[in-house]
Amino acid sequence: MTPLQDTVYVKLGGSFITIKDKPVTLRREALDTVAEILRQVYGRVRLILGNGGGSFAHYAVRKYCENSQVDCVVKCHQATRLLNRIIIDYLVEAGIPASSIQTSAVITVSQDGGFKVFPDPVYNFISAGLIPLLYGECIPWSNGYHVVSTEKVFELLAENIKPARIVLLTDVKGVYTCNPSRCSDPVLIKSINRNNISHVLEQLSKEKNNDATGGIYSKVKSMYELSERLGVRVIMVSGFSKQDAVNAILHGEISEGTIIEP
Repeated sequence: MTPLQDTVYVKLGGSFITIKDKPVTLRREALDTVAEILRQVYGRVRLILGNGGGSFAHYAVRKYCENSQVDCVVKCHQATRLLNRIIIDYLVEAGIPASSIQTSAVITVSQDGGFKVFPDPVYNFISAGLIPLLYGECIPWSNGYHVVSTEKVFELLAENIKPARIVLLTDVKGVYTCNPSRCSDPVLIKSINRNNISHVLEQLSKEKNNDATGGIYSKVKSMYELSERLGVRVIMVSGFSKQDAVNAILHGEISEGTIIEP
């Protein structure tokens, strides 16, 4: 295989690959689009994929995680692995050399509540020309469990396998001033950086409790902090805008979407 310089993290957003207001409901047309995008970029960069939990995991967390830690972890794992397996099977059938890596096998929680990362399996996958697919998950530890978003998975892995850039594929064009499905005058925020991050987070703070992993507020906050720490660009773009998605993955550029950078 041709030597590759760039490693690009790509998230398949839960709201993109599932219908989030319908429990355990896949969006098949999104997987068709993902397969087409991956065909165009595979072999030109190294890829680490992550998928959000969407209507699979968030439904399980809300239903089972209030009363029993054991039920929470079991049902969360059942839901996250089911969605991950569906995506893997779909991509393999489409000729994409993707394979699953269980997140809680490479990211664990120590006794003091801190995360420990074992990046070798992921590195071995990408070195062999495979596309690993990790996912947000409930990670158990001695005091309970952590609900870990895909963005957090990327953040932890990126400290060990530095990305050239991170691309988040969503069901909308990027980050808006308010939820475009709920407000009447959403405005696309094309650039997020040190000059406007505080204002953007203030605008998005109303949404941070509407999702099991903190919603768009937590995504933007964590991705900005990672961008600042590692000096990498994070691009949020619609997964249905195939050419923009391809350009984001290969070049870090888009015609329409949101770019987060230091």
